[in-house]
Amino acid sequence: MNKVFVEENGVYQIDLSAADSAVGDLKDKYKSIGNILSDVDFIAETETGIVFIEYKNTDVENAANPEAFKEKIDNGKLYDDIVKKFYGSSYYMLACEKKKPISYIFVIESAYTDSFWRKRACASIKKRLPYKLQEIREITVNLILDFEVLSLQEWNEHELYANFPLSKISHT
Repeated sequence: MNKVFVEENGVYQIDLSAADSAVGDLKDKYKSIGNILSDVDFIAETETGIVFIEYKNTDVENAANPEAFKEKIDNGKLYDDIVKKFYGSSYYMLACEKKKPISYIFVIESAYTDSFWRKRACASIKKRLPYKLQEIREITVNLILDFEVLSLQEWNEHELYANFPLSKISHT
């Protein structure tokens, strides 16, 4: 099975070959059954956990609707979307009976964001993820291990994710 997936703009790819299993078409799976759940762009399963990866790049030529993205940043809807993608993708993992800890990473490249924005966004989104829920005694499954908002460079240099490189597609 091919574990190299192309992002929505067709400019970058993520190589999840180092993953035990990978999903890059959850949106298609959900659409095929008429489901309304949101989904992350890519899922990588490793020996020790699951990584949800949401990737957005408005800095590439012909980016998919950068003005709408800027508006979502300004009105706070982007945070809502990122949270919905976690919960929608979690249903898929539950249905697949995957019980490993989930790390959720939002990789963003945009002239509308910087390191300060990424830190602020991370803090705000974390409050909406199920960290507190998993503290309830009867909840026996670790629902989320970690959430981070990273730039493309930070993703590629991160000690845990560098083996899943995000790179420009070479047209040779």
